[in-house]
Amino acid sequence: MEPYVNEDYPHLQNVLSHLNHVRKSSRGWIACCPAHNDRHPSLSIALGKEDKVLLNCHAGCPIENVLETVGLTMSDLFPTSSLSTSKRQPRPGITLLDFSQDKMLHWRFLINQGIVEEPGRGLRIPYYKEDGTLALRHRIRSSLVAKEGSWWTKDPGEIIPYGLEQLEKAREEEYLILVEGETDRLTLLYHGYHALGIPGSEMVKTTLASSYLRGITKLYIMQEPDKAGQQFVDAIAELLQSWDWNGAASVVTLPDAKDPNELHKRDWKAFKTVFQQALDHALPLFQPSVPETTPVPLSEQDLTAPFSLQQLLQSPFSPLHWIVPNLISEGLLLLVGKPKQGKSWFALQLAIAVASGGTLFGSYTANQSDVLYLALEDTPQRLQARAKQLLATMETMPTRLEFAVQHTRLDPAGLAELEAYTQAHPKLGLVIIDTWAKLAPMTPPRARTQYEMDYAALAPLKQLADTHHLSMLVIHHLRKSSGQDILDQITGSTGLTGAMDEILLLKRERERDEATLFITGRDIQEQMLSLTFHTTTAQWTLAETESETHEREEA
Repeated sequence: MEPYVNEDYPHLQNVLSHLNHVRKSSRGWIACCPAHNDRHPSLSIALGKEDKVLLNCHAGCPIENVLETVGLTMSDLFPTSSLSTSKRQPRPGITLLDFSQDKMLHWRFLINQGIVEEPGRGLRIPYYKEDGTLALRHRIRSSLVAKEGSWWTKDPGEIIPYGLEQLEKAREEEYLILVEGETDRLTLLYHGYHALGIPGSEMVKTTLASSYLRGITKLYIMQEPDKAGQQFVDAIAELLQSWDWNGAASVVTLPDAKDPNELHKRDWKAFKTVFQQALDHALPLFQPSVPETTPVPLSEQDLTAPFSLQQLLQSPFSPLHWIVPNLISEGLLLLVGKPKQGKSWFALQLAIAVASGGTLFGSYTANQSDVLYLALEDTPQRLQARAKQLLATMETMPTRLEFAVQHTRLDPAGLAELEAYTQAHPKLGLVIIDTWAKLAPMTPPRARTQYEMDYAALAPLKQLADTHHLSMLVIHHLRKSSGQDILDQITGSTGLTGAMDEILLLKRERERDEATLFITGRDIQEQMLSLTFHTTTAQWTLAETESETHEREEA
């Protein structure tokens, strides 16, 4: 290699131009590493095979961090296909309006945060110290996606979190939210929340200081659903433990969005409601310590007696079992809808999905188990025709599904019959009762209220489901008239709905394929699904959103 850079190595010249205090060494060049506070040059630069630029930080900084800090990528380490061009093409810049529209944050708000355009480069995002003075180093954004175009300026000074100037206000309310990057911090500030933006999971330990948490009693850590999100949480947890920080730290996840800005863009009007719910349901970062004792597990004692909080926390309960994750849980479930709206098609589709370990609605993967379908309003001929129609698109036939078109009502004899079947089929996971009116015990003379009778009739069925970890789906009808509360539309007293662990309410207008499925319960988040019934295949599927329809039509 020649001792000095010449025009044959424009990619090397480009890398060196982004570094500070570059000087020649015996094996190439050395410079200050931009990824840490490097006072003595510890970054070595050389040319390797096929003229690739080799970087090595002797302090241990990953190459990706070094490049990201100065706005370069791994491709910048390789020679371009045309060596005749000695000058690097300028980075594509973005405007304030581009950023405003992409993040759905008003441009006046962004200007108030000091964000301005730098012609030919993109946006300059200033960083401020706790006292409100401007930090020496700031960020340049040349792309709407930070990883595709952003870098720190080469000014001297430490890299600090984004939003330190708002810390005093956070201390007044005694809480702080830690997020990754500038966009999420801007989004939370836009909605009135106090947050600090950390420049990535790999820079947590070099940018977050214990002094920032002075006066903070509640710390929320925003976890994104990827590997880096977990690393972000883990790095903060290590710091808090090393500081012996005595506040309450919790981990926040969003149910239907990657990060706060994505949630904001989906529905900015509902942002505060949804985000506050996420804060309220945040999980503790550290589990509270429990005294080292050996209490009697609850499963081994009479549950009619009171038990302590210590016993409750240390009892080895198995996790909730899902027949269809995030849709059909174990316990007693109620599926309701008006007659001839597709409830039985829904139930049979569910039964086949669980028996085969297939999918429901084309989106939810079922956990395979044995299934018993009590089709008490059907005949074998009708069941055969429906099963053939649903199985037409399947390659294999499920072998773990059994039917019955008659069954004793759930008086003591009927319950004993169902209990015996359950014990004889240890892999049974789902029982469908179609319909409740055909199986409910005969109503005794009215010595009790309707509520008491409904609840008492269902209690043994719920106990059976809980004991054997079954999903017991009971099909029932809606009233003709609608109430103010959606659950008031279910036929019967509130004792019927009160006994249920989960309720699924199917509503479909006559002669229409579109329907809605309202879901609520003890262990599931309340939700409303839009469904479509396909008469050819007799399948229920999730309805397409407008954006999905547009994408499909374009394809």
